[in-house]
Order: sequence, then C-alpha cells, then structure tokens
Amino acid sequence: YSWGIVGSAFNDWGATADGKMTYDPYSDQWRTMITLKEGEMKFRLNSDWTVNYGDTGANGTLDDGGDNIKVTGGKYLVTMNLIEKTYTLLPVTNLWGLVGDATPNGWDGPDVPMALDYSQYAADFDTKGIWVAKGVVLKTGEMKFRANNAWDVNYGDTGADGSLEGGGDNIKVTAGTYDIVLDFSGSTPTYKLTKK
Repeated sequence: YSWGIVGSAFNDWGATADGKMTYDPYSDQWRTMITLKEGEMKFRLNSDWTVNYGDTGANGTLDDGGDNIKVTGGKYLVTMNLIEKTYTLLPVTNLWGLVGDATPNGWDGPDVPMALDYSQYAADFDTKGIWVAKGVVLKTGEMKFRANNAWDVNYGDTGADGSLEGGGDNIKVTAGTYDIVLDFSGSTPTYKLTKK
C-alpha cells in the first residue's frame, strides 16, 4: 500500500497523481519533500478516498475523514506518524538536485531530484542534512548541485578535492550509473559519487 498527499494545494484533488510519501523505517513514519500551493490537503491511502486523514481542529492530529488541512504555498518536509496519529509540515529552504550536460536534462533542467537521507536525519535538516540520489545515469560531461531548479544557490568543486564551494567549478564525470551523496553535516559541504 502507499500513502499520498491530495488536495487543491497539490493536485487539484486528484486530477493528477497524489504526492507520494515514502516509508521511513528509521522512525516508523511516512515522509516526503513536496512543493505545495496555497490551498488545502489531506492524506489518503492508495489514491482512494476509502481511507483518508484530515485534521479537525487544526491541532496537528490526524482524524479519520477529518477536515481539510489548510496550507500556505511553499516547500515542505511532510511527516505522517500513523502510530501517534500526528503530522508535521516543516518549511524547507532548498530542494537539491543535479544539473549539467552529464545529467539527463542538461544545463536547463529540470534537475535530477535528490532526497533527504532519513537514516542520517538531523533536526536541522535544511542546513545539516544529507541528500542522496541513487541509480542516476550520467553521461560523460560536467555537473553541479543546485537548489530549487535555479542558479541562486549552487555548488561546484574547485580543485576537484571532494569539497564543495558556492558557485564552484563544474564537476567532471564519466558515463555510468551512480549513487550520489551531498553532505552538509560537516563544516564544509562535501559530495561523493559512487559508480555502480
């Protein structure tokens, strides 16, 4: 089974696919990084209304068939705890991705999305989080890490030493399938490309 986010804040109440949530076995919760519009949302099972949760009273508690959850537009880490029947929507500054002529969509994007590594989850995930992209097929070429499919915040590797600098040099890669890690947990951002 799968849980997802549905509503005017995401997919016009099911006009397109629900926002898929991923089970986090480390905390026994469901999570997703998602961009929401101003509007309302609910959680539902298997893209069907038979089982759905809202929040009657707007107190962070899940209620079976409860009221729609009002949201302000923005990027969020959404967490749903089915044991405690609670949820949270935490604002996210940056959603990270890969861009470049080595990536499937080139320098114009959209970027290859990266996901927060929940096994290394830090409360301050926005500045200390570890982001991963697994099984990424790259061509021989160059790439960078950037936030929100825009050039305002981007990282490259000047000196090709594994540490990242804001606006740094493009990262050269050879063709192959990679697991890629972007690590903000230390004093300097780092990255790792592991060829499979």
